[in-house]
This record gives sequence, structure tokens and C-alpha cells, in this order.
Amino acid sequence: MTNASTLGTMSPELLKVAERAQREPEAKFHSLAHLIDVHALKRAYGRLRKDAAVGVDGITKEQYGEELESQLINLYERLKGKRYRHQPIRRVHIPKENGKTRPIGISATEDKVVQEALREVLGAIYEQDFLGCSYGFRPARSAHDAIRALNRAVYGREVNWIIEADIQSFFDSVDRTALMEMIKLRVADGSLLRLIGKCLHVGILDGDEFSKPEVGTAQGSVLSPLLGNIYLHYVLDLWFEREVKPRLRGRALLVRYADDFVIGLEREEDARRVMAVLGKRLARYGLTLHPDKTRLLDFRRPPREQQGNKGPSTFDFLGFTVFWRRTRQG
Repeated sequence: MTNASTLGTMSPELLKVAERAQREPEAKFHSLAHLIDVHALKRAYGRLRKDAAVGVDGITKEQYGEELESQLINLYERLKGKRYRHQPIRRVHIPKENGKTRPIGISATEDKVVQEALREVLGAIYEQDFLGCSYGFRPARSAHDAIRALNRAVYGREVNWIIEADIQSFFDSVDRTALMEMIKLRVADGSLLRLIGKCLHVGILDGDEFSKPEVGTAQGSVLSPLLGNIYLHYVLDLWFEREVKPRLRGRALLVRYADDFVIGLEREEDARRVMAVLGKRLARYGLTLHPDKTRLLDFRRPPREQQGNKGPSTFDFLGFTVFWRRTRQG
């Protein structure tokens, strides 16, 4: 899916990559690493948040920028000479409303620059590949856009049944080998693939404890949202569009925001069939549906004679509660 809003902001060389990716959806790109030059690193630095938490280096964006030109030239030379080493990610635990915590990975400032430069190059390709059902961490594809798409389908009478799905610990469960094989479908530049690997296979410093997980991509890193979107593009989006929908008797849609998604279906028998195979599909790629947070809902329009504000079923998606409400038109 071409995202026109991104094309006008790209460098001329990246624009050529994006245009070719759009024109040739099966093409592999053999020469990409050279795009991460000093200019690209400077653009990446400029996009970093000023108030971002510091990594193991303890260096803020402002401190890194005090000698920015020399810092970036030095970084570029190490990247070019394959001497760049990604520092361990500092893990912090953010409290959740349910009393549990969410682990967040914080990279060193220099590593954030590299990740952001990588994100720019990979994004030029994959923004042309991602389907219309994909929202989140993408230009002009916000949570409100996802909710609007879902509302259009619901109120357009295309949806009677809802599969509300929750993937357990998505970012910690990504199969790195499978992810790299997916990326290789589009990227054949060995240098860039090695750089992605360095960002994936990085140690975690949690307090005084150091570990090196063999699965997952650090939630909170600059690159992880794009890698997660790439993973679910192949695991879920394409599968649903190419394999599931053609086998259904009624209409269906998928709305995915990062790793949160709902599936809307017109017919009950289709909904039950999809519900039966969804977990098996995700399990092939190391992902697990949360048994207590994944459910099939009857979301048929309530009868006209039923008074009251809400229909029989409600579900939550992206912080919004979706339900039937009577209007003056019924």
C-alpha cells in the first residue's frame, strides 16, 4: 500500500528505493547500506526525541549533539568498516494498570541513531508493501484511523461477529530467524542484514543482571515497531488477505494496530472457522493468543424494538469501547 505522505519527505535516493518497491513488489534490493551515510545519520539524530530516556551510556541526545559532526563521522566510519558494536539495552519496568509491569528496552543514544537510520531505509520499502489493514507506527495510520475503519465496516453492515484477539508478550516472542527470512524476501544487501542482526541480537541489562535472549525484539527500541509490523505483515495480514478471505462465504476484515487486532466477519460459520485456525497460524511463528483476552463475540445489530443505549455485546480496541447505540435513524 503506497503511502503518499511519506514520499515527499524522502531523500532522492530513498525516493528511488520507494518508487521501485512500489513498482516491483517482488524485487530484492541488493544495494542499501550505502544509504546510511553521514547525512542519513544526521537526519536520524534530528528525529530522536529530546526527552528520551538514556541507555547504558548515560548520554542524552543533547550531550551527544555537542560534537555532532565528529560523532556522526566516527559512527559512519565504524559502520562502513564493520566495526560498529551495538551496546546492551537497558531494561526498565513500567507499571501497568493491572498491577503488573511492562518491560521497556532503552538503547544508547548512538544506537538509537543507527536504528532510526535503519528504520528510514527499511520503511521506504515496506511502506509500499504494507496492506490497508495495518495501522500503528506508520505515517497517517493512527489509532483513530483504525477505529474509523472498524466503525465504517460495523455500521455498513459488513460485520456481525467480532474476534477480539490479544497476542501474549508479542515483542518478546518474535522468532528472529523467521523475521530475518521475511526481510530477506526484500533485502539482499548482506551489510544491511548484518546491521539488522546486530540490533536484534543484543544483550539486555536489567539492573545488575545481563542476559542475551535468543528470541524477541526489545519493546521500546526505535526499530522494534517497524520490525513488528514486518513480522505481522507476513504472519497475519497477508495470510488473512490471501488464504483466509477467499475461503469464506461472507465478508470479512482485519484491523491491526501494531500487535493489537480485531477481525470482523459477516457470517457466524466463517467466524468460528477463523477462530479455530487463528491460534494455530500464530503458533507456527512462536506467537500465542492470550486465552483470557481472546474471544468471539456476537455483534449483530440489536433489534429495533430493543431500547437502551447499548447492544448485547461490547469490545475494547485501542482504548475505545465499541458498542451499538441507537440513533434517531434507528
